[in-house]
Amino acid sequence: MKKLFFLVAAVYGMYSAQAQTKNFSLYVVAEGNFGTPNGDVYKVTKTGTAPAVGSVALYQSANGSAGIDVLQDFEILGNRAILCGKGTAPIKMAITNFPGFDTIKTFTNATFGAGIQCMGKASNMKAYVSAASGPVSMIDLSNNSVNPVTDPAVALSSYASYMVPANGFMYIAIGSKIVKVDTLTNSVTATILPGIGTIAGMQYDPVRNCFWLLGKVSNVSSIVKMEPSNNDLLNTPITLTGISNAKLLRYGADKLYFISGTNVHAYSITNPVIPTTSVYTTTLAGSSFSIFYGKSFGVDPVSGDFALASAGNFAAPSTYEVIDGTTYLRIDSGAVEGRIANELILHTTTIPTWDTLPLVHVYAACDTTLTAPTASYNTLPVTGTTTSPLIYNTQGSYTIQWTYVQGTDTIHQTQLVTIADTIAPVAAVDTLIALEGNCPYTLVPPTALDNCSGVVTATTNSLTYTQGGDYVVNWTYTDAAGNTSTQTQRLKVNCTTNSIKDRQLATLNVYPNPAKEQLTINLDQYSNGIYTLSLTDMLGKKQLVQKVSGSSITIPVASLPEGIYFLQLSRNGLPFSKVQKVVISGK
Repeated sequence: MKKLFFLVAAVYGMYSAQAQTKNFSLYVVAEGNFGTPNGDVYKVTKTGTAPAVGSVALYQSANGSAGIDVLQDFEILGNRAILCGKGTAPIKMAITNFPGFDTIKTFTNATFGAGIQCMGKASNMKAYVSAASGPVSMIDLSNNSVNPVTDPAVALSSYASYMVPANGFMYIAIGSKIVKVDTLTNSVTATILPGIGTIAGMQYDPVRNCFWLLGKVSNVSSIVKMEPSNNDLLNTPITLTGISNAKLLRYGADKLYFISGTNVHAYSITNPVIPTTSVYTTTLAGSSFSIFYGKSFGVDPVSGDFALASAGNFAAPSTYEVIDGTTYLRIDSGAVEGRIANELILHTTTIPTWDTLPLVHVYAACDTTLTAPTASYNTLPVTGTTTSPLIYNTQGSYTIQWTYVQGTDTIHQTQLVTIADTIAPVAAVDTLIALEGNCPYTLVPPTALDNCSGVVTATTNSLTYTQGGDYVVNWTYTDAAGNTSTQTQRLKVNCTTNSIKDRQLATLNVYPNPAKEQLTINLDQYSNGIYTLSLTDMLGKKQLVQKVSGSSITIPVASLPEGIYFLQLSRNGLPFSKVQKVVISGK
C-alpha cells in the first residue's frame, strides 16, 4: 500500500507547475469504507523543496488495532486528539495522545448509540459532540468523561452541523437555528434564528470576534455577520450574487472562502467585492459528489492558504491539493492511502529564504585575515563558518567555502582570495656612493626595504675584485615574490706598486741570505722614493725599522738574534704585499 501511495503522489505531483514556496502539514481525515473499521487520520508533510511525505494510518499504527468505522470528525486539543465515528463497529470515539495517537480512552455504542455526527472544540480541555441520534454532550478531558448538555426545552432537537466556540459559549448550528450553550454550566442558554434558511456554514473570525454564517436568502447564497459580544447581533445579509449553492464556508487571513461546484471563491472582508469571482478551480479527479466530499476543504486561518480533497471513486487513495491563498498557485498535490477523505486540517509556513551578498574577491600583497561574512535567514543574521584557514600569507590563489547553518537549513557560498605581491623592493638610499680601493677589493652589499619581506640584501655577479680598473657594479634587490629592482654603484680598484693592498710586487733582491754581519737590499726598482724597511721576527716583533732610499741599502744584522725574519718594504707607512723571508745565522 505504501508503494501505491508514493506512486500516486508522484502522478498527481505532475498536474502543473507548482509554487513550492511553503512548508506545510496537512492532516487528512479519511472515513474509510462503510461497515469496515479502517477510518483513520493521515498526515502529509512538505519541507523546503523536497517532495511531500505521507504517513501511514496514524491511529491504527500507534495502537496496533483497527481504525474508526466511518470516521466522521477529528479535533486536536493541545496534547490530545479526539476521533469520532458513526459506523456499526462498537467504538464510536477515541481520546488519544497527540501527536502520538496512542489511545487514552475509547467510548462505545453504550454511550453514543448510532455514533457521532459532528464535533467542536471549546478549549484544550473541552469538546462537544453531537450524536447521530441522541443528545449533544461535552467531553471533559480533565477526567475523560462524557456529560450531556442540560437542555430543558429540547433546543438540541437533532444532530448538529457546525459547532463553533466564542466568549465562553459553544454555538451549535442545527438546521436553520443556532443553539447557544454555556460551557461553564454545560447548559443551553438561548436559541438564535439567523433567517438564512438551513445554515450551510459557520466560521469564527478572531480579528473581529464575530461569526460569519452561510445560508440563503431568496434562494441566493448569502453570508451574515453575527456579533457574540454584542448580544449576538445579526447584521444585514450579504448576498453572494450569482451563487446559489455555496458550501464549506472557511475563514483565513481576512478572507471568507467558500465552494461553488468545483470552484473556490474568496470574499475579502476588508475590501468586499460582490459578486465574488472564482480564485481557483480544482483539477482533482472525481464526481461532483466526491470532490469536496464531507468537509474536505480546509483553510489555514493565519496564512489563508487552503487545501481541498477528492474521495475519488470512494476507495484508496484520496487525492489532495494545497493552494497558496495569495497567488492561488498550487503549492503541492498528491495522494494519501486513506479511503474517502472527508476533512482537512492545514497549517502552512513560509519557507525561510536566504539572502546573501556577493563575497568580494580579496586581494592582498603580503597577507590578509578573513572576517566571516553573514547571511540573512529571513531577517535573522547568520554568521558563516569555514574549515579553511582565516589567515593567508603565502603567495597564491585560494578558494574558501563558507557555510551558513540555521536549524536544519544550510547553504554555502565561495570566496576567492589572492595573495600577490607586485611591489619591488626600494633601495635604502637613493644613490650609492662611489667606492675606491686597492685590490683585492671586497664589496659590502647594500640593502633595500620591501613591503612584504622587510630588509632585502642586494646581490651582484661578484663581490671581490682582484684586478685594477674602473667598474660599474649592478646591484639587484629580489623579494620573496620575485619582484626586483636594481641600483648601480661605481668602483675604482687600484692594483699598482703604490696601492694599498698590492700583493703582486716582485721579490726583493736581498743578499746574502742567510746573513751574519750585514744584509744588502737591492732597491733598483724602488729607487725613486723614500721607503721604510723593517725586519719582523717570528713572534711578530719588529727588530729593525729604518728609512731607506737609493738603489742599494746595507743594514747591519750582527746584533740581531739568529732566526728567521720577514723583511718588508713599505712606502708612506703602507706595507707592500710581497714579503721576503730572511735568515740571520749564528755567529
